[in-house]
Amino acid sequence: MSLIVSRALAKVNLLLNITGKSDSGYHEMQSIFAFLQNVYDELIFYPDKEFNENSAIIPGIKDNLITKAWQILTKYFNKKIPHLDIVKNIPICAGLGGGSSDAACFINSVFDFWKFSQQEKLSYIDLFSSLGADTRVFLFKYFTNCRLVYLNGTGVDGEIREIDLPIGRQHILIINDGTKLSTPKVFNNLKEPFRRNIADFKYIMEHFQLHNFYNSLQNSALDLAPQLRYILHDLLKMSPIACGISGSGATCFAIVNNLPPGFFALPYAFKTISLF
Repeated sequence: MSLIVSRALAKVNLLLNITGKSDSGYHEMQSIFAFLQNVYDELIFYPDKEFNENSAIIPGIKDNLITKAWQILTKYFNKKIPHLDIVKNIPICAGLGGGSSDAACFINSVFDFWKFSQQEKLSYIDLFSSLGADTRVFLFKYFTNCRLVYLNGTGVDGEIREIDLPIGRQHILIINDGTKLSTPKVFNNLKEPFRRNIADFKYIMEHFQLHNFYNSLQNSALDLAPQLRYILHDLLKMSPIACGISGSGATCFAIVNNLPPGFFALPYAFKTISLF
């Protein structure tokens, strides 16, 4: 049987508004996730081999969400799970959701291997809530094949919906200089007061514009990694529609209508262009 290759896409947050903290310890938020078609990890499945504790090894990663997803799958389903190798392209601890996307893509690919319908997939989404808020959002993305996802709540138990925004073929410039930021540390360093919900889903869907980008975690991330300010400074020179840090960092991005000259000349190791 031939190999099966799946793409685990990176994300950026077009909106990340922290509105509170739940009794469970997770932060409440409003967020819009956009998925980058040209920035992804590759998951290579071997249908003739069984998944085991040595599958999906990622150097430098101790807390591998794919292994945790495998453990959940084997607990609830008595079905074959194929062996997996992973090619990491998304930087680690970068605010691009690489680990969560890998786990969600793995689960979706296994469900496809088992020939589950979309309805069956969606009925099992809450089995994986222990894998974190972003993983549940990515599962919804892969199960429904949508472009953008709106989150209102913790992600673990909040509202997740497909959102349709008037976004065309803008470019997203992605830069990561190798800085790694711990998501818990960025949240713990958050000094800004919680903000109320910006608006309800219907209003955001009808009125949200890319230049309204806001990230409650950006100042916290810049406090911990002030060198990122230089990247944002370089991106702002390109007069972008929006510019900032994705998630808890440490990846900076800018949205532009046209590819600016000199982007690839910027002195950063990881830089790429993607589209919505």
